[in-house]
Amino acid sequence: LGKVVMLALFQPGRRRDETIGMGTYSLYPVCANCKVEGSSHLNIKKGYEQWDVAEKDVVCQKVVSQRVVRQELVSQGVVPQELVRQRVVRQELPSQRVVRQELVSQGVVREELVSQGVVPQELVRQRVVRQELVSKGVVREELVGKGVVPQEPVSRGVVRQQLVSKGGCSISLLDSMLQHKECSRNKYETTEAMFGQMSLKEEMGDSGVQEFDLSKLSGRCVINYAQRNSFGSMGTAIELHTNYFSIKVPKDLTFYHYSVEILLTVMRRRGTVDVNITSATSMFAPIDCRRLCMKAYKTLFEIDEVKKIWNFNYMFYDQRANLFSLNNLQISESVEYSVTTPQGKAKITIKPCNPLLIHIEDVIYALVHIGSDSERSALQALDIATSMKLFDTEVMSFGNKFFKPVGNELSIGSGVELYDGLFKSLRPMLGAACGKCYLAFNIESVKAAFYSSQPLLQSMHEELRLSYIPNKPLHEQQIAQLNKKFSGIRVRTTHLNRSFKIQCFSDKIPRTHVFTDDSGVNTTVFDYFKTRYNITLRYPNLQMVKRGHTFIPPELCNIEPNQRVPMMKLDDENHRMIVQTCAVPPVQRYREILSKSNAVGGDCHDLFAVAMGLSKSSDMVSVKGRVLPEPSVQYQSDARNSGKVEVRNGQWDMKQNKVFVAAEISHWALCNMCPTIDQPQLVQFVQLLVRKAASMGINMNPRPASYDCFHPREALERMKTYFDFLIRQKDATYAICVIPEKNEALRRSIKYYGEVVNGVVTQILLRNTITKGFLGRKSETLYMQIMLKVNAKNGGVNNEISMAHPVANMWFRGDLLFMGFDVNHPPALSRREKESGEVPLEPSVVGAVCNCGRTQFDYRIRYRLQDSRKEEIEREKIVGVVMEFLKEYQNNNKNTLPKSVVVYRDGVSESQFEMVLESEKVSLQEAFGRFRRGYSPKLTIVIVQKRHHTRFFRTYMNPSDKNMYQNIPAGTVVDTGPVSCRLFDFYLCSHLGIQGTSRPTLYTVLYDENEFNADAMQGITYLLCQTYQRCNKSVSIPAPVYHAHHAATRGKELYCAYRNKMMEEGGSELTADFVRLEEAINSKPVIQQKMTWA
Repeated sequence: LGKVVMLALFQPGRRRDETIGMGTYSLYPVCANCKVEGSSHLNIKKGYEQWDVAEKDVVCQKVVSQRVVRQELVSQGVVPQELVRQRVVRQELPSQRVVRQELVSQGVVREELVSQGVVPQELVRQRVVRQELVSKGVVREELVGKGVVPQEPVSRGVVRQQLVSKGGCSISLLDSMLQHKECSRNKYETTEAMFGQMSLKEEMGDSGVQEFDLSKLSGRCVINYAQRNSFGSMGTAIELHTNYFSIKVPKDLTFYHYSVEILLTVMRRRGTVDVNITSATSMFAPIDCRRLCMKAYKTLFEIDEVKKIWNFNYMFYDQRANLFSLNNLQISESVEYSVTTPQGKAKITIKPCNPLLIHIEDVIYALVHIGSDSERSALQALDIATSMKLFDTEVMSFGNKFFKPVGNELSIGSGVELYDGLFKSLRPMLGAACGKCYLAFNIESVKAAFYSSQPLLQSMHEELRLSYIPNKPLHEQQIAQLNKKFSGIRVRTTHLNRSFKIQCFSDKIPRTHVFTDDSGVNTTVFDYFKTRYNITLRYPNLQMVKRGHTFIPPELCNIEPNQRVPMMKLDDENHRMIVQTCAVPPVQRYREILSKSNAVGGDCHDLFAVAMGLSKSSDMVSVKGRVLPEPSVQYQSDARNSGKVEVRNGQWDMKQNKVFVAAEISHWALCNMCPTIDQPQLVQFVQLLVRKAASMGINMNPRPASYDCFHPREALERMKTYFDFLIRQKDATYAICVIPEKNEALRRSIKYYGEVVNGVVTQILLRNTITKGFLGRKSETLYMQIMLKVNAKNGGVNNEISMAHPVANMWFRGDLLFMGFDVNHPPALSRREKESGEVPLEPSVVGAVCNCGRTQFDYRIRYRLQDSRKEEIEREKIVGVVMEFLKEYQNNNKNTLPKSVVVYRDGVSESQFEMVLESEKVSLQEAFGRFRRGYSPKLTIVIVQKRHHTRFFRTYMNPSDKNMYQNIPAGTVVDTGPVSCRLFDFYLCSHLGIQGTSRPTLYTVLYDENEFNADAMQGITYLLCQTYQRCNKSVSIPAPVYHAHHAATRGKELYCAYRNKMMEEGGSELTADFVRLEEAINSKPVIQQKMTWA
């Protein structure tokens, strides 16, 4: 019993040729777990942290059932104890992965052949011999000479040359160490460290994270973007957590890539049809296709032939057309299998892809090579492999987002529910040393809107907000509302259990609509269901839904589950509920992310990760951030007051200061279109507003030049002539319009006829805003916010940046120009609309902003139209607006031009960086040269991105604190950790998080002729966030790009108003003559000289 026996201990899910170390076993008469005597019980030495096996626990059936030892190794006799006792199997060979255990135990490879170095070449190619074993002397030098270890690893530095030339270490040294019966425990641990897996420190480095050297990829990555020239140092250091979880993967990890095609035989009326469910099909929803594919794939492994040759845990399937394997499946051209699923028979065809082999280095390259589509399969391999634990459960996947189908729904009205889920993405993180990176999971808690799986009638009832479903036809507006919400969704009939997509709600009702049935008899829909199915319709006068040429009563339809609601189909109440539900405090979000990170896997319970040798940290990555120095804002100064106000955590109090530049509002009008607000109440509101204007230094006439009242029903028509009356009869330049509630059509009409047709600045106030003006002290803030907008709209400037800040003093000089660009797109067409050949009704609108006014932060806007949903700004659009900006700058700055231009570009993703650099940058430079020959200011282009999933948390948060104290401080910047390994980028949270968890903005310096260092670029960006004219707060993105967003939105509003005007006048749909359309919607020159979008 005292005899020491060595046996390779297998980690669950690993290949049989991949042991993970050596365990020491000695025979005991009694099992420590089950207290049963028997010579077959083994005492196990605990070798790895992830196994909760005590030092004197005994391996028995119970331990086997817990998958500490793989069941098939015992039941199949691959490593029987007799062979170990008889020394037929040499203990060290299995533990070092030199020979796969089953080959030795089955006599395929004789022991003496291994000791002589006669191991077939294919065993090396199959990773049976690990390269590092040569460099450690475990494999002798003659194995290299005989071709067992190819020379290529030596030349590449994988095997150290000096060890090969000197013969390394003889394997007999290992034999003697292992066979020595008096070997102490310390000597054993030394042996394990030398010849087992690499220790944590060797593998991961001193930092505890596995880093990859980017210099080895330098020949493959061609980077034309601005490079990081420094790391920031300005500000106060702060320790943060970020929602990234580091992962460790073997550096020799490889995948084999295969394509999958699944043909599912489906019963139809006219017989059976084979449907390719691995590609898009109109017969099934995408979510159903993925579910059916996964069921067929799992059924494949119920075939005995497949189970013998393939291992489920070593293969990773994306639920559609891609399969990745750790082993070469030995498929020359293709293989076919037939399986039977609950939905019918399926034929599965698997083919090797080209390239077949994917190395972990290819994955790193795909991650760091910005905009690379050619390496997508490499990135997809590891992404799919690390999603298998989620795929293997009953979750729905939509790209990188995963949702539970049941158990966590939250109704938000109108037949819509919120599902809780998680986002997972594989990202590279900047390593501790320059030129190094490591891999991490970016995990975020997310929610998404889904249609409630319920009777269609119930959803109609909720959407229309009816007290009951009427048994009469709905109004035309109600039908339009239902079509907007429910067209294109999938429902299932209750009488035939068939699924189809709703084309639209028709004007046909069951009581009167006549059709010819299968027997050739003309009958109404009501009579047909009564005769054929013995169903008496409860709502025979309610319009039916249409599918092709078929009409079906809505009471016979149930909405299919797991259908996402497009954002454009959500109403204002839905959006309000989503914002309220998703705005969780940082402490709660932090806990949610930690909890959901466990579902991603990467631990010892994830057999797919174990098979790869991948492990995930259970804690968030810690990063170092900095809180930038708080700036000061400048108001109007005089002999008694400097006008300088300090910013405190992203906000400031204007106190008794006057606006920087005050507007003159001498002739203005008041228009009341809300019958529930009487004249005395409105007059009192105006008096309080004018009083606030005076305290802020704004010159506003206390008496309006005109006071008018319209009923809401006549407001749209009256707007066409009202502003002409104001400009001609009253000489008014500004009008306040009070409306009952949000009305997009009325708003567009006011803006179009006021600012475009007549040149009158307009301000819209809702009834609720007037009501809030009489709430005592709280109303003071309301009047101030209104007057900030009024001043900016009428040519004033509320505040500027104080030059006392070091960055402002150095860079905010008169010859530095800031521009912002954004593009507003119409909603994407649905698949049905695309298939029917429909085209978008609206173009995309380019919004452009520049600080070319009379002061440093007096902004001007322009908007241009271009092809629908086109993100790239066309050359002539950029050239035109930039030349107009330069002309205005020249007029306001004594005929001088800026020496430097900084452009903030919003709305583009990483894949579009190349487009910005190769197209839009060239257009900007062309505009400079066309404005004046030889004029070429230094250009810097910065990409602004809010649509990402990176969050930062304080290392200590008190759950009882308010959100603003739980969130990271305004001005927090991070330029290490989750930033790019190749680009000059940084995260900046410039605003105070009052509601929910702050989302930082990612800035990428794409092109930089000004050669800004990190402190300068971060400081400039943060200071620009203080110049937003609508509030006394630092906002989340710089003012130029924020205003560009408003400019694009205003252009869209004016286009829609002009289109509606032309259609009302009997005209046809507008043509794509964008030049003529831009002339029709451009504001009057007097309007263009003011920040009317504020």
